Amino acid sequence: HNTSLTELGVEWCELSVEGAISISEVIMGNSSLEKLWIGWSEIGDDGISAIAGALGNSKISELDVHECGITLTGARVLAAALSSNHTIRRLDLCDNPITVEGVLLIVTAAVHNTVCHEVRIDDEYENDEVKMMMNILEERMRRDKQKVAIETGKAANDCHHGNH
Repeated sequence: HNTSLTELGVEWCELSVEGAISISEVIMGNSSLEKLWIGWSEIGDDGISAIAGALGNSKISELDVHECGITLTGARVLAAALSSNHTIRRLDLCDNPITVEGVLLIVTAAVHNTVCHEVRIDDEYENDEVKMMMNILEERMRRDKQKVAIETGKAANDCHHGNH
């Protein structure tokens, strides 16, 4: 069990489903992993299901699964994982064919999660309901950044939108 790895980036590595399963084992055996970037992989729904299954007790705050072949099926599993995970603050799902229904499931789960404040999706999936949920997340992000700024003694306007 590795307890010192805090970031793992394997984007552009053509990660397969088997690789995603191995990473899910890393997640379960690592108590300090906070950021996981596996974008531009070929993990698909089975791979994101393995990753999502490991998120329950993880400390991952940032998950990038940009262009990983995730469809509505994977979006359903990820939305269910978001419902019970209380550490993911940022999720990047761009360039996945997850459909409007999948996006709505995920952003709804993120809103109910109370910790998540940023979900990146493709513009083509934004309808009025999705936009409403995204506005809630954006307001949460502004509030969180303002709270951090106040706690660290900085002026609220010193926080820059979009910095991670």
